[in-house]
Amino acid sequence: MNELFCDGGVVKVNPSPVGGTWAYRVLADGIVQCEQSGITTPGMAQMLTISNNLTEMLAVVRGLQSLPIDWQGTIYSDSQITLGRIFLGWKWHNIPAWLALEFRNERARLVNFSQIQHVLLDGHPTKAQLAAGLGHGGHPVNINNVWCDSACGKAALSFTA
Repeated sequence: MNELFCDGGVVKVNPSPVGGTWAYRVLADGIVQCEQSGITTPGMAQMLTISNNLTEMLAVVRGLQSLPIDWQGTIYSDSQITLGRIFLGWKWHNIPAWLALEFRNERARLVNFSQIQHVLLDGHPTKAQLAAGLGHGGHPVNINNVWCDSACGKAALSFTA
């Protein structure tokens, strides 16, 4: 079973004039294969501010870029908007053209993209919710999404230190 967990965040406020964070973690049969996190600034994103929706999409795109061409699996995100844009044809409002292009390039590169599944997670679960496997909204929760959220927080701290 192949899984890609993704999360994004902002530094201080949403939208942020400071920057945003993103993280992803790739697993194969429950074993971490790779993980990465980073920062984007308004200058890097060619935007005046960074929104949470932008960083959530950036996390997915960076995760997709780390995958082999024949990857098959499931993408997990706590962003309904991001999953809706990718899998349900929702509009890409306020996502810069360069990021939309990077996504389209990854969609074309991954030969099995049409077979990739997606799961909406509840974010920021408590320990009890993690133990139960369900969050406050009734969606699944997962420790790997918690890792992504924590990695975003650490990236923000190191950026603002």
